[in-house]
Amino acid sequence: MNNEPVTSMLTHVAAATPHSRCTARRTRHFACSLALALACSVPVLQPGAHARTAQASTAQPAQAVPVASFRVRTDALPAGSDSISQQLEALNQTFRKLYQERTRQVLTAQPLILVVQNNAITAIRGDSRQVYPVPLQRYKQARAVLHSTLAYHGLMQVLAAQGADADWQRLQAFIDDLGRARTALPGTALTPTEQQLAAQVLDQLAQGARSALMRRQVDRPEIARVLHEVRPAVLQIAESVGQAHAANLRNTLQQVRQHATDQEWSGVVAVVTGPMTARRNNLEAAAVASVLGEDQLGTRIFYSENIFSVDGALGYAQTVLGDRELSENVFSQPGRMWEDLFAPVSRTFVNHDFLTDLNTR
Repeated sequence: MNNEPVTSMLTHVAAATPHSRCTARRTRHFACSLALALACSVPVLQPGAHARTAQASTAQPAQAVPVASFRVRTDALPAGSDSISQQLEALNQTFRKLYQERTRQVLTAQPLILVVQNNAITAIRGDSRQVYPVPLQRYKQARAVLHSTLAYHGLMQVLAAQGADADWQRLQAFIDDLGRARTALPGTALTPTEQQLAAQVLDQLAQGARSALMRRQVDRPEIARVLHEVRPAVLQIAESVGQAHAANLRNTLQQVRQHATDQEWSGVVAVVTGPMTARRNNLEAAAVASVLGEDQLGTRIFYSENIFSVDGALGYAQTVLGDRELSENVFSQPGRMWEDLFAPVSRTFVNHDFLTDLNTR
């Protein structure tokens, strides 16, 4: 079977934009699936078919194809490649670039985008960026104290696992660090009550560590006992400092609001940055929702998991907002592209909608 018309069609599509390595981070199946579908709808090319001369191609009757006229460019595909997979992958990259061009337009058309970090809110209008700092000294100082519980758990579990080979000098160094943290408390921005609670946490951890050091033995039940003891004070510090941090975030959002027009604010999109395990019940997201409206969570308020930079958050917003437009045009469902393209197949195994979230049960 003569495949030159099919080859010409494929090479033209690949030539629609210059071929270059796709730098987008998005790895959805959609563009790839389009390419695969295209492959299933045309005859299989024989090796070397795309390299045949134009004269040889005209020897066969032309086949009608439902596309506009096009120029034949054989330089758009990898030189010397006779692999259908390579050709389709080149087309996949081209298709994705065309789509990403549109998602960039969708992003830049947004009147106002807020990237919400724990230390700043960046207001973005096109190429213009304005940074609104969020007071963070008290938050960071409290975090250092609270992370001592993580350190206690981590070090004690490591020493317990090492048994007779445990390095007890590390435990002594940790005890010294707890002492330095306690000495620093009076100079912090923590309230007197928070300082008292922090001292209690540090003292209880140090007592547990000294007990293990004296016995040259770490018992795992003892680790849990000590951590259970400090839990009430840890939670009280988190509650107090968290309320203060939320107030700072809300005040900063109000500053942004004062500098925004009504049109900008009515269409504002906020992207919260943060780590993976803080996605559930995230404080920054909740503070933004308290200003923009709880109903905007997942609609105009998004959480960019494990993305911490402004540019990274914008890339996330570009994908999310572009996908929403695509979902409406293709599926008539605004959120369809926010799930796997192969979701109908997934439902043959799990017969309900699901999110592979951290299960707290």
